Amino acid sequence: MMKRMLITGISGLLGNNLGLYFQNKFDVLGLYHSNRIELENIRTSHADISSPNGGLSGAVEQFRPDVVIHCASLTNIDFCESNRDLTSRINIEGTKCVVESLKDMDCKLVYISTDTVYDGIKGNFLESDKVNPPNFYGVSKYEGELETLKKENALVIRTNIFGWNVVNKYSIAEWIIAELMSGREIKGFRDVIFSSIYNFDLAKVLELAIQKDISGVYNLGSSTSISKFDFALELAGRFGLDRNLVKPVSVDDFPFTARRAKNLSLNIEKISAALGCRPPTIHESIDDFYNDHVAGLPQKLKRRRSSYPVSADLPLLTYGRQVLDDDDINAVTAVLKSINLTQGPHIAEFERDICDYVSAGHGIACNSGTSALHLACIAAGVGPGDEVITSPNTFVASANCALYCGARPVFADIDPRTYNISPAEIEAKITRHTRAVIPVHFAGQSCDMEAIRNIVARKERDSGKKIFIIEDACHALGSLYKSRKVGSCEFSDMAVMSFHPVKHITTGEGGMVLTNDGSLAKKLRKLRSHGITSDPEEFIGTDMAWQDPERTLPNPWYYEQILLGYNYRITDIQCALGRSQLKKIKTFSKRRRQIVDSYNEAFRDRKNIQVPFEDGNCESNFHLYVLLMDFEKIGLSRAELMIDLKNKGIQTQVHYIPVYLQPYYREHLGTGRGDCPQAEAYYKKCLSIPLHPAMTDQDVNRVIYELTQ
Repeated sequence: MMKRMLITGISGLLGNNLGLYFQNKFDVLGLYHSNRIELENIRTSHADISSPNGGLSGAVEQFRPDVVIHCASLTNIDFCESNRDLTSRINIEGTKCVVESLKDMDCKLVYISTDTVYDGIKGNFLESDKVNPPNFYGVSKYEGELETLKKENALVIRTNIFGWNVVNKYSIAEWIIAELMSGREIKGFRDVIFSSIYNFDLAKVLELAIQKDISGVYNLGSSTSISKFDFALELAGRFGLDRNLVKPVSVDDFPFTARRAKNLSLNIEKISAALGCRPPTIHESIDDFYNDHVAGLPQKLKRRRSSYPVSADLPLLTYGRQVLDDDDINAVTAVLKSINLTQGPHIAEFERDICDYVSAGHGIACNSGTSALHLACIAAGVGPGDEVITSPNTFVASANCALYCGARPVFADIDPRTYNISPAEIEAKITRHTRAVIPVHFAGQSCDMEAIRNIVARKERDSGKKIFIIEDACHALGSLYKSRKVGSCEFSDMAVMSFHPVKHITTGEGGMVLTNDGSLAKKLRKLRSHGITSDPEEFIGTDMAWQDPERTLPNPWYYEQILLGYNYRITDIQCALGRSQLKKIKTFSKRRRQIVDSYNEAFRDRKNIQVPFEDGNCESNFHLYVLLMDFEKIGLSRAELMIDLKNKGIQTQVHYIPVYLQPYYREHLGTGRGDCPQAEAYYKKCLSIPLHPAMTDQDVNRVIYELTQ
């Protein structure tokens, strides 16, 4: 019977390579956490090693391993520096849990540590040299060593590795090759020395160490050392790539969050003596790395990863979602027990609550934000022959509402900083046919409404014709523009809100038109409900309306349809939920801001990632958090990255495909590529990552970690 080996961190670079190496030598069980993975010929299981109830103890007890190789760890040095609590929980407490799970078991524990426990000053480090980590990652790994050594006969390996990854993520060697193959220039640190070893070379030495049952602390790297600049040159030469693309730089020139050690060369005499053989030189390791490439190992590794849905043991972290509590449920339940499920008192109360919140005169609640946009266009008199200017960077409803009225949407390009519609582009697109302008407050940041109003006012004076401004504020409930709440209609005729579940508050589905114009409000209320009125002052009919010839007593059943309206009504059930939700918007907004601040700090200085710009005139209640990512330089397509993140339980989204590139618009309006260059440039790089108040700090750190590896 084969002996049993348990590997923690099986989805990581070293873990999956060790799994492949040992799969025919041991019965292997691999444990993963955030990055679910299934590998051919290896059993895998989810476990949170940092929690006593995370499944680790159960897996150990059931599997009864003879050898445990503990690879699971947070390894991004800058992330560890900025997220010390999470790093301590995984790297230190997680190791403590591993040791605790094995306390009554006769098995060999191998802990994979790092060369970063040394200070990197003198180089050629011996195991007996003083431990003095230059950053928190090194500190956490050393603390993990101390926990490991509490287990009798444990083996600690201090190393630095490179290899072929099973997941859609590049190791340092893979990244170097990918960049050079693409003809892109890279920088190599001329003043950082290491003794990195190829994963499968390390596995061979580790196999012998397990056979000989050595214990204690050992350095295990290549038997020679090299600078990272020369390492890149060696790889370029071995793979036949252009060495001139590799440029030497100093690590001091890079604004890392955590301090980096410069000389981490390892002395490997102790392990060589214990095993009776020397590890390979770094040149031999590079040769082995190249030979495995020629033999098709990278493709084999990728194929070993099965496709699968995210399961219940790894909940999906969505890009947006509603947050409901008992107060919300009780509010809805109360309506369900009442006599009014629809057209009851909660509708008017919800309208009043929203108006009070944004300081608007009138609110007309509807069954969706799309309905609200449609009603606003009808109320503005939009019809055949008219043009409605809007943003291409929005959901299709912002433009479809013009089509519903028989008008033509006209797309004005976006500002490349805010991703909102450009006032200058609006001015250039206004013609004698323009009936309305619909600025979209993308992701929560207000458009420059004062500039838009001034442009429209000038055009109105020149043409003598009214041009309505309808704010699509569906992303912006709770946002401020020049210290005024978005939705106050200070610079517009109407503003539209949405209460879809991914928005700031939800009514399930729902929307609202806000306005300070009483005549527009009356018209909107009729249009919302079939164009019908029950107000005697608005009756037109003379023969059926009245009980008396003097027309002072209307018939109690009587109503009139005086417009062609729609059934866009919302229910009391929805509005009761909306009223309850609105009471929490301050708390929701505060949490969204905390998450945004964490994201900004984590991503602001990351190469090839751009965080959202925030205009000084606006205080955004972020509906979306959109990163611009240079996928080409990152080395992954957007689809590959999104799928990889989905497999790790993180949902992302793209907001938005430029509306005019949709097939319907191309076919019926003749739109196409090149119409709005800024919107298309934005679309190529945008990626919305999870943002909603239900996210815990652990959720936020998980997103940051996966995007910064």
